[in-house]
Amino acid sequence: MATNTFRDRPEPVTMAAPKPPRKTGIFDRLNTWLTNRLELGDELPTETLRRIIWLGFLGIFYIYVQHSYEGFIKKIDKARNDMEEKRAAYISQKSKYMFASKQSEIAKKLTDDGLEENITPPTKIVVK
Repeated sequence: MATNTFRDRPEPVTMAAPKPPRKTGIFDRLNTWLTNRLELGDELPTETLRRIIWLGFLGIFYIYVQHSYEGFIKKIDKARNDMEEKRAAYISQKSKYMFASKQSEIAKKLTDDGLEENITPPTKIVVK
């Protein structure tokens, strides 16, 4: 019986293409710019730079939300004031209407036109 042995395989021939140089990302460029601008001895780690940018974004977003919220509150107050003014105008108009529709007020207005209020009560007609 034959024994198992390992077979030598030839190495596959591959053409090693040179890798193109890696493009620098925005964080790397920003890191380089900050390092040169602030004259930092060592470069800032990219993770630290990402966190700083994230915190800046959160701060700007917080300011935007607060500004929008204050504008919304101002709109609500303005609408509430307008509603109170319209409610007051409605109540005063309704009061004037109720006063003008009283019988005594109607009688005063009709006397100017020559009509008088009937003093004698109406007679009842009985049908047999």
